[in-house]
Amino acid sequence: MSARVASRLLIAGGVAMLGWWALVLVDASVSQRQARQSITMAAPMPDAPDDARSSVSPIPRPIPPLTQGAAVAALSIPRVQLSSIVLHGSDARTLRRGPGHLEHTATPGERGNMVVAGHRDSFFRPLRDIVIGDDVFLDGPYGHFHYRVVSLRVVDAHDLSVLSQTEGPVLTLITCFPFWVLGNAPDRFIVRAVAVDDETVSPPGGNNTPAPLVLDVPGYTGDRPDVATGVRVEHRTVSDEASIRETLARFRVAYNSRLTRESPAARSLMFAACEISVNGDAGLAACRASEAASAAGLASEWAFTLQRVGAVWAIRGIVTK
Repeated sequence: MSARVASRLLIAGGVAMLGWWALVLVDASVSQRQARQSITMAAPMPDAPDDARSSVSPIPRPIPPLTQGAAVAALSIPRVQLSSIVLHGSDARTLRRGPGHLEHTATPGERGNMVVAGHRDSFFRPLRDIVIGDDVFLDGPYGHFHYRVVSLRVVDAHDLSVLSQTEGPVLTLITCFPFWVLGNAPDRFIVRAVAVDDETVSPPGGNNTPAPLVLDVPGYTGDRPDVATGVRVEHRTVSDEASIRETLARFRVAYNSRLTRESPAARSLMFAACEISVNGDAGLAACRASEAASAAGLASEWAFTLQRVGAVWAIRGIVTK
C-alpha cells in the first residue's frame, strides 16, 4: 500500500469518526430538548398544594411505570453549572442522550436511593468540581425536590454497595473516574446527596458555605450518622483537596499499570479511605487500602507527603506498612 493511499484512508477514517461524533452530539442535543419540553408540559401547576412540592416527604402520588428513555426530571447543580434532563434507563443509547435513572431505584422525592449515572466526558463532566454542601435540584411533573451533597468517594467499578436502598430520600450520582483518563476508567466517582427542607436552607446563589469534606467509610458512625457515614477531614481548602485527590488517582493508575506489567496476577490497589491535611504548600495523605488489595499482598496503609507545585500537588515521598 502506497503512502498516498494510506494517508487517504487515514483522512477518510478521521472524517468518518468526526461525522459519527457529530451525529452523537446532535442526537443528544435533540433528545435533551425534547425531554425538557415534555418535563415542562407535564410540570405541576403553580397552585399545586404544598405537600405536592415537598422536598422531604414521599411523592404525593405514585409515578407510573417508566419506559426506556422517558424523561424523569430536570437535574441541576447551580454552583457547577450542571443542567440536564434525567432519562429512565442505563443502556448505552440512553446514557448517550442524557444522565440515566437506574432501573429499580427510587424515583424523585421517593423514600429510598435514587441512582443516576452519567458519562464523565459529557453530561456529568461538571461533577469534577463538585464539593460537599452543593445544592442539587430535581424538577419535574411530580414536584420540586431539593438535595444537598453530603459525601464524595471513589469506588471500584464493580462495587454495587452504592446501589443499596436507604430509609430516607437519597440521590446518588455516579460517573467514571478519574476524569482525565482516556478510554475506560477503572473506578467510579460517587456523589451522595440527601433531601433537605427548603425552609431551612439558603436559595441557589445564596451564601452557602460548603461543609467539611466527608469521605464514606463503611462501619464508621461519624458525628452525623443520620446524614452520612464518613470521616470528617479538616484544615484544607476545597481546591487543595480536589487537586490532591487527583494526584493520588494518577499515582494509583500508574501503580496498577506497573503491577499488570510485572505480574499476570490479578492485583489492584484501591484505597478504602484517605485522610488529607494541608499546611501551606505541604500536604499529607494517609490512605487505607481496600480489603481486596490487602488480601492480594499489597500494603494496607499508605502515607503520602506532597508539595504544591504551581496549581497542582506532587508526591514527594511514600511510606507503606
